[in-house]
Amino acid sequence: MQEASLQLTSLSCPSCAETIGQVLKRQKGVEDATVTFATSRVKVTYDPSVISLDAIEKAIAKTGYKVISSS
Repeated sequence: MQEASLQLTSLSCPSCAETIGQVLKRQKGVEDATVTFATSRVKVTYDPSVISLDAIEKAIAKTGYKVISSS
């Protein structure tokens, strides 16, 4: 498993953060995803042999938000 911390464009509401977390957790290969509304950050634990970081970012983009940096 690998862990990534992603900075998103500003989240507009706590339910948006919850939606992003739910979308990520439904992705095959994502073990856990925690979205913090106050900081607009996502901490995601995933299996890189199943899903790429790029695919995770694309799943986030489908919710209307964009990853602006990752670490």
